[in-house]
Amino acid sequence: MVRASLRKARNRKVVSRKPKDKNLKTRQIRDLALRKRYDKKKTLLENLKSTDVKEMYSDLLPAEIPKQAAHPTKVNEEEKPIVEQFVQKHGYNYDAMHWDIKLNVFQWTPAACKKRVLAWKKGNIRSAAAEILSGHGMDLRKPLFGAAKQRNVFGH
Repeated sequence: MVRASLRKARNRKVVSRKPKDKNLKTRQIRDLALRKRYDKKKTLLENLKSTDVKEMYSDLLPAEIPKQAAHPTKVNEEEKPIVEQFVQKHGYNYDAMHWDIKLNVFQWTPAACKKRVLAWKKGNIRSAAAEILSGHGMDLRKPLFGAAKQRNVFGH
């Protein structure tokens, strides 16, 4: 018995894990501007602290920040009667609109109520046909049903 256990001990492989290389390789950095500035002698944290994002991407940033949102808020035909009833019942008290459990079926926050009331007041109302049309646009980009879902757009 002693012989068998000795043989097992001699042939046993020692499990050892090689420590991972914690240095980031420049080929792993996909952004070309950051890859050019990356210094291998510094750590990742030191490299990120030394980079100035505004300087690196100043040509890509807009000259000034736009004052209005790119997509203005719109109220659809389903929300329009709810917003009208809100204004009739509560005026412009958005907190009261938020707590009205009978009318606030979508559980809008006071900020969401304000956003929709102001859009309704401006006349930004979206018709059901426009909703359907935007849905068709989404289906063309990423179809959920039918033969279009089976279509292979990548050619493989």
